[in-house]
Amino acid sequence: MKRVVLIEDRESTRVMVEETLRRRGYDVVSGGTVAEGRRLLDGEAPDLLLTDLQLPDGTGLELLTWGLGRDPRLPVLVMSAFGTIEIAVEAIKSGAYDFVPKPFDTNRLVSLVGHALERRPRAADPGEEPESGTTENGGILGKSPAIRAVIHSARRVAPSDATVLLLGESGTGKELVARAIHGWSGRSNGPLVSVNCAAIPGELMEAEFFGSERGAFTGAVARKIGRVELASGGTLFLDEIGDLSQSLQVKLLRILQERTFVRIGGTEELHTDIRVIAATNRDLETGVREGRFRDDLYYRLNVFPIRMPPLRDRPEDVCSLATTFVREVGESLDRPRLVLSEDAVARLTRFGWPGNVRQLRNVIERAVILADGDEIRAEHLTGVMDGDPEVASGKGDDAVLPEGTTLLDVGRDAQRKAEAEAIHRALEVTGGNRTEAARRLGVSYKTLWSKLKEYELG
Repeated sequence: MKRVVLIEDRESTRVMVEETLRRRGYDVVSGGTVAEGRRLLDGEAPDLLLTDLQLPDGTGLELLTWGLGRDPRLPVLVMSAFGTIEIAVEAIKSGAYDFVPKPFDTNRLVSLVGHALERRPRAADPGEEPESGTTENGGILGKSPAIRAVIHSARRVAPSDATVLLLGESGTGKELVARAIHGWSGRSNGPLVSVNCAAIPGELMEAEFFGSERGAFTGAVARKIGRVELASGGTLFLDEIGDLSQSLQVKLLRILQERTFVRIGGTEELHTDIRVIAATNRDLETGVREGRFRDDLYYRLNVFPIRMPPLRDRPEDVCSLATTFVREVGESLDRPRLVLSEDAVARLTRFGWPGNVRQLRNVIERAVILADGDEIRAEHLTGVMDGDPEVASGKGDDAVLPEGTTLLDVGRDAQRKAEAEAIHRALEVTGGNRTEAARRLGVSYKTLWSKLKEYELG
């Protein structure tokens, strides 16, 4: 039988929680002060600590710190009627599994207790090998202080079920961090289900989210299971959350609060056991002020924000990222000996990377195709680094864009030139075999055929 230490100074609440947990099969010992909490933690060898935040002789955070000092694996849930985002963040950063705002639904509380106990980290076996660097970083590349701070925050929040909001420009790696958090969490054996809120048409989004029953609308010939249901037992990653419609914002808020939903055309209220990670490149606070984004949903999502740094703020990572991408892309194209020349590294380091890490990888993929021999030189980057005035004009460091030329114009022109050159080189390498060229370029045969017509390449 799992033993829970409950510390709550209000007797009526303490009795209600005790009885609720005991009916669910837990052994509960309780007290009303920090001092009693320390005594119980010291003598009861508990499996979980459930503590109020405000106590007569101190705070639940003090008790949390003391308990984790004795057993770093102890799951801790912090309750408070003074539920602010700042308190929730402080509790989780201090090591809490999750934060429970009062008043709370007892079913939700029991569910959180169960999750915390199920996902309690196991004790390390004697002689167990330490984690590899890849596992330690979750696949997040870079050693700059900015990216190390992201990794630290992600690892800290991962063991809890707290909602995480990833903020930052497009291409900074928000989905990669979401996958790392899922992988480090107790839900790693469950599914990670991603929804791009900007990519699915508004009229289809509700069915994608919640699913639908047969006959719910024209074309609904069978029951459809939605993403929220598919993610049960795991993590739901909501990318581009700032693009979610107002009507769906209301329904998402209910899921975050109660973990319940109803399929379209259905009447049965269903429960889902999910952890939510959201991401956006939009300024949600501005959206709240302008009435485009619900303030109550924003506060529910913003429990543990992590801001992704743009690549221009971590220039020391550019070379190592580029080298890694050269190795990965080179191996996938049977060119494992490819390396970057000094002039290529200099140009990559000097560039501002408005498209961030995603743009860097695209640049390397194209350069690998353009390179002849085993070295990628600066010339192989020409026409590839979209939006770079130096590259676009071909006039060197002092080049000035013609009046009226926008970065969008430069990017489109550079992309067309780069794609045409890459296709031409791929066809040369494959002896004109379009099927093989499409495979090397990572596109379908239909896409390659369309590009050949567009660029008049025969």
